[in-house]
Amino acid sequence: MSQVQSVERTLSILESLAKFPEGLSVTQLAKEMDLAKSTTHRLLNTLSTKGYVEKNEHSGHYQLGIQCLVIASSLLNNLDIRKVAKESLQKLAETSGEVVHLCVCDSNEAVYIDKVESEHTLRMYSQIGRRAYMHCTGVGKALLSGFTEQEVNQLVEEKGLPKFTETTITEQDKLQKELNTIREKGFAIDEQEHESGIRCIAAPVFDHDGMVVAAISIAGPADRVTKERVNGELAKEIVIQSKTISKKLGYMK
Repeated sequence: MSQVQSVERTLSILESLAKFPEGLSVTQLAKEMDLAKSTTHRLLNTLSTKGYVEKNEHSGHYQLGIQCLVIASSLLNNLDIRKVAKESLQKLAETSGEVVHLCVCDSNEAVYIDKVESEHTLRMYSQIGRRAYMHCTGVGKALLSGFTEQEVNQLVEEKGLPKFTETTITEQDKLQKELNTIREKGFAIDEQEHESGIRCIAAPVFDHDGMVVAAISIAGPADRVTKERVNGELAKEIVIQSKTISKKLGYMK
């Protein structure tokens, strides 16, 4: 067995065990990988010694070991959301022709941490490092969709729901209904709620624990970012890219 083949088989064992949380016996794993039982057993012994695989003494099945979690946690904890999201932001900007944002929540405010400019000249509120209210922006509402009812109550108490335009949501019960809709559809719409003449669609980004850790958005003039576009092509594209980024962060749903 060559060294490369050995590594490949070892990784295949880990990938196979990842598909079966309840574990597999040596015989089952050998059949799954189309390997000799003796070869499979030898590789499992090496992985067990290093902590990447452990044997359940009751069932006799082999399962992923704690060392896999240590490696995964180290990777996930060191992921830079901006680097992870960069390719998706570029794709959204190219397909939509509009400005694209990446935001996170900090102190109950949406903070713009990355931006890809539109192919058109567009003056709007957003710039990297700037903060915005969450109840009246697409990214803010996408982030809020990950809040519990108690957390939303705290935000309203702390920040209030100030009115910016005629379409700003200023009542908490309406905001809560809006968040329920966002959770169902997978995206949020800013119907000129923060800036008159600017329409936005946003979607939440999830981490490996299923927590909303960021939001991405597409924004532009209401006459170009029409309701038809928002509920059609743009909704489809932004949901695809939010899922892509979430998957890179370890979200498995």
